[in-house]
Amino acid sequence: MKYINIKRYKFSTILKNFKTLGSNVAKLFKFIDIQKYDLKKIFRYLNIRSLNLTKITKYLNIKTYNISRLKRVKFTSSKFLLFHLPASIIFFGLLYLIIPSFYNYDKSKIENILCKNQEIKCSIRGDIIYRFYPTPRIKIEDLIINDFFEKEKILIKTEYAVIKLSIANLLVKEKHRFKKIKLNNFEINFDLKNLKKYQNIFDKKINLIPISSAKGKIIFSDGKDYVATINDANIDLKFAEDTIGTSLKGEFLNDNIYINANTKNVDGKVSTDIILKMSQMNFLTKAKFSNLKKDKSIKTGNFLIKKGKSKIAGVFDYKNSELTINKSNLKNNFSDGELLGKIKLLPYFNFDLDLNLNSMNFTRLYGYFLTLNEKQIFKINNKINGNLNLSADKINSKYNLTKSFESRIKFNNSDVLIEQFLINLGKLGAIDIVGTIDNDERFTNFKFESNVFVDNQKKFLSKFGIYNKKNISSHMFVSGSFDLKNPRGSFYEISSDKKLNDQDINYIEKEFNNLMFENGYESLFHFPNFKEFIKSVTSAIN
Repeated sequence: MKYINIKRYKFSTILKNFKTLGSNVAKLFKFIDIQKYDLKKIFRYLNIRSLNLTKITKYLNIKTYNISRLKRVKFTSSKFLLFHLPASIIFFGLLYLIIPSFYNYDKSKIENILCKNQEIKCSIRGDIIYRFYPTPRIKIEDLIINDFFEKEKILIKTEYAVIKLSIANLLVKEKHRFKKIKLNNFEINFDLKNLKKYQNIFDKKINLIPISSAKGKIIFSDGKDYVATINDANIDLKFAEDTIGTSLKGEFLNDNIYINANTKNVDGKVSTDIILKMSQMNFLTKAKFSNLKKDKSIKTGNFLIKKGKSKIAGVFDYKNSELTINKSNLKNNFSDGELLGKIKLLPYFNFDLDLNLNSMNFTRLYGYFLTLNEKQIFKINNKINGNLNLSADKINSKYNLTKSFESRIKFNNSDVLIEQFLINLGKLGAIDIVGTIDNDERFTNFKFESNVFVDNQKKFLSKFGIYNKKNISSHMFVSGSFDLKNPRGSFYEISSDKKLNDQDINYIEKEFNNLMFENGYESLFHFPNFKEFIKSVTSAIN
């Protein structure tokens, strides 16, 4: 008993390993058709009584061999090469793969290899099982990985994980080398406020094990606030000495999403290529950027955003979570121009942009507007905050009423503040509008004040077919509101040289709703309707 310590082995562990082994062997034999083999011949080789031991010992005596004659032997005709050697290779190969089934895998050691060496914390709550089929691997049930930076938070949890092992050193448990980790039925909680910290992982060159995952979901949050979810996600992460490759497929906003990103770190210069596609939306984004040699905190690059026939391409700088668009070219079916300015990504999304259009085809834009869900058109996400200066140098439309416009618009927690919207009517005059769009679950209202300036009364009257008036006021003030969910207008005050009384205002309001909202938004910008309404207004004022 000096050489055997029977206490080292637990009968339950051995029984469990035999069950696992039996399961693996059963899977293997599914692919072997036993009927193809002559069992009598096979068992003849296994019958010890049929062997002549005297002949066997003779073959083991080296003196009986003539080495010079062995060189002339044709081994291809030898039964040894045709049967014994292949059978031996298969037997010992299977034995080599099966032996690790009897090992007892310590959870703490597996956790240490997976996580602690990578500066993260994880825990294994389920069983650890070795399988040799179809390739050597360890199956881990109920794996939890905590966040890199907030250890108490769960970053990843998965129903089970499979660790693929290198074929080398399988018999030495301590020398097992992990080739790849696959997560199944997983959930990732990604906090966007730690985005910059996650990026620093690559700068530190932490050597992570390649990871793939299937049938999971990724939940994005901003601190305690929920942002979005990618369902049915499949991820593939590949790590090399100076490269990280990432690909993701899943379902996002009821659409199929695909993201591919490759980051390289060569001599301290980090460069990244990103591709994002959403198939049903026909949406594509490409970006390539790298850090500057003079200031590594600044990243510079170019981008392309495309949706259908609409696209914008440009050059940008990125520093301290702020994106600066230095130059761009925008083009779609109804406009072309450039977009310049800054977009702040963290800690809160904000922007200050100038969208300068060379031209706008109002007829096409209005046609596209009518295809949208009118009750959702003016519903602004409360995460969109910032300033937009929007202008168009030329407006193309069927009746050529509006020549150009410029505006200053501010977005604040789903509300929209129109600080200025100046419409150039050419020789006819101009219209200046200010107001706010208030969004609520029950309503979306546009409260406004407007000044109408008439520069050429004769042309104005002729444009709207008014021939029974010689003079009209050169200035008019109007205040009121529009219900944008259920199109309807209300007027609070109308004045030119003097204020109109309530009776006149009620008449104008009724005419406006009957003519301009006769068919909802479809008739709002229909010029013949607007022409008829102007006739009614001038008649009421006079």
